[in-house]
Amino acid sequence: MKESLLSVHLDDEQVDELISALRAYRDHFVELIDSNSEAVGLRAREDAHYWQGKVRSVQALIDQVSDSLYGAQPRSIDGDAPQNDASA
Repeated sequence: MKESLLSVHLDDEQVDELISALRAYRDHFVELIDSNSEAVGLRAREDAHYWQGKVRSVQALIDQVSDSLYGAQPRSIDGDAPQNDASA
């Protein structure tokens, strides 16, 4: 696969929108997996495997964007960096 270097200048709001959009895109694939969880057979397993790959791919992109902006962060089980709760 060809790799490309992408250099863009975004303000804080644009960064938040980009990461939110990527998370929504990832979550759409998770919903597809969940909605087909009752399905059985080879095709269902192949579909689930495909969508799981898409989830991992989009999560890797989210991680790359976050790491390039904020440095490497510890990851939770679902892949997102833990959120700091300012109210705690």
